Amino acid sequence: MPAICPFSFSRCLISASCGACADQGGRDESMATAKAFGFWTFERLLERSTEFEKEHGRPIIAPFFPDEQGRRERASYNMSVGEEIYITPATPDDYKSKELLEARESRAIPPGQFALMHSEEEVWIPKDAIAFITLRSKSTKFRGLVNVSGFYVEPGYRGNLVFAVFNAGPATIHVSRGDKWFEIFFADLTGPADITGKKSTFKGVPTELITPLSDRFHSLPGLDQKIDETRDELDERVQKIERDHSILRWSQGLILGALIALGVRACSESGPENVAAPRADSEAAAPSPQAIAT
Repeated sequence: MPAICPFSFSRCLISASCGACADQGGRDESMATAKAFGFWTFERLLERSTEFEKEHGRPIIAPFFPDEQGRRERASYNMSVGEEIYITPATPDDYKSKELLEARESRAIPPGQFALMHSEEEVWIPKDAIAFITLRSKSTKFRGLVNVSGFYVEPGYRGNLVFAVFNAGPATIHVSRGDKWFEIFFADLTGPADITGKKSTFKGVPTELITPLSDRFHSLPGLDQKIDETRDELDERVQKIERDHSILRWSQGLILGALIALGVRACSESGPENVAAPRADSEAAAPSPQAIAT
């Protein structure tokens, strides 16, 4: 006797000829596929890492410390800052190349400047998976640090993860080697990817990434400092001009006073001689009384 279809509530033989059963079967298969190919939980990462280590002799993330405090998340793993770092110069006298940090040694990223750093760990992404990377919000994003590099890691990649970050905040951000700044997520693919093509891998911070960032970047704090320096320089020039004008006015006054004094002195010295000479001439020209009587 034909059975009742549990999906269309009509009589059928539960076979491919029933369209409702076929549609529901396809939906069940799609749901099973979606469950199989999704983001990994941390337990799934542990399981896949153990399988990967048995096959390749090392885990997906190396070194891998799943029990260390601050490493484990619900669906991700926190990675730490490595030994090499490069920070763009904030001033013309601050040019330098990448630096090597000792354990817990720190550096400062000024506002408006870029930094290149890499993960302490190396990753080896399976061919049937893809990884996504980001900065941790509480440690970096809430302080103004922005990830300007890529956000995913292709299947088959093997090496360190290099991060390019930009300090868009108003304050200097300090980073130390070993800080758990990087977060990585994994997701399944529908099948193994073709990784025969040669892909770039990184060991530390590569020099070719430093060269385009070697020049000084003008940030808002830097421009504000430049404006202050220009203002101070202009103030010094104005003060110098005012001092020169004051000296010139005093010099003119002294010279004019000296000329007046010389003129007065010359007049005072030549005055009595000019007065006495006419008097002597008048006495010589006037006749004596005896001459008149004769």
